[in-house]
Amino acid sequence: MVWTVYDNSSISFCLWSRVMDSLSHVLNTVRLRSSVYCRSELGSPWGLHFAPRSCAVFHALHRGNGYLCVEGDAGLLPLREGDVVLLPGGEEHSILETPDAPLFRNLELDQWGECALMRWSDAPTAVILCGTFDFEHIGTYALLKHLPRVVHIPRSENSALNSILALMASEAEAGRPAKEVALRRLADILFIQIIQRWVEIEGIERCGWFGALHDPLIGRALELIHAQPQHSWTVAALARAVACSRSFFAARFTALVGEPPMEYLRRWRLQLATHLLMDHAHVSAGDIAARIGYHSEAAFSKAFKRSLGIAPGAYRKRHSAARSSTDARDVNGIMNRNSANR
Repeated sequence: MVWTVYDNSSISFCLWSRVMDSLSHVLNTVRLRSSVYCRSELGSPWGLHFAPRSCAVFHALHRGNGYLCVEGDAGLLPLREGDVVLLPGGEEHSILETPDAPLFRNLELDQWGECALMRWSDAPTAVILCGTFDFEHIGTYALLKHLPRVVHIPRSENSALNSILALMASEAEAGRPAKEVALRRLADILFIQIIQRWVEIEGIERCGWFGALHDPLIGRALELIHAQPQHSWTVAALARAVACSRSFFAARFTALVGEPPMEYLRRWRLQLATHLLMDHAHVSAGDIAARIGYHSEAAFSKAFKRSLGIAPGAYRKRHSAARSSTDARDVNGIMNRNSANR
């Protein structure tokens, strides 16, 4: 399935604000890590075939027109200059100028390193920005599973998305120091812009968790769960908070979100726990337990280990070491490139 998103001004300001608040709560904890791997300048006839990846992939057509072909999907999706496509599951796919264009096959987005400037032709007719969105905690809160297989965002005049894409294209082409860092932050904003535009589509209420955010009852319940995880929530308490019967609330929540309220609450609490363990080294496991609604450190540790297969303290040590290694690698890469440019 492909969703093509157009502007929709029918969503009320209050509802839109609540939706964005809930989305912000989630994005703040899944630890988005964006990468822009290449800016490709292509000459006719052009075609790029990408191997599958274990993270979300995006392409922005900065110049030119073309088609997207996703492995297993029938037909081609036409793309126009300024369009953006997101493949949440990172499926095998191709972007090509014409349906019969020859392909450079089995490309890996990171095979040239990060922020590579690829000139495939001396007379380019198309320019494409390619990158990925990865999430450190996606196993705990599978945000991307609620998105369709392909999200297509057509260019829209005077949109914030256009400004972000223009900045990304300029930064990718420039040889300024630390452009990798700038591009990652711009790509973070790009992801949010894509999601914001996607949730505007008419009929989004039918699209799982994102649709549930728009529901007057379930959207409010999700807001309460996200903002007050430490509260002793029960199905009955949530139903009272949104002024409906327990049975109706439980059935509607499960139908829209895809899981029962208490299971969602459990996963959300553990999502917050992973975030606190990684980003707040000074916060003890006991304090984390209290912040997310567990009555004791022992109960929290048991639930955490049952869900993630590792104790909270061991999880913190493992990811602290991994992050230190990644940060050092990033700094060394930037310093080496800066030295080479002198």
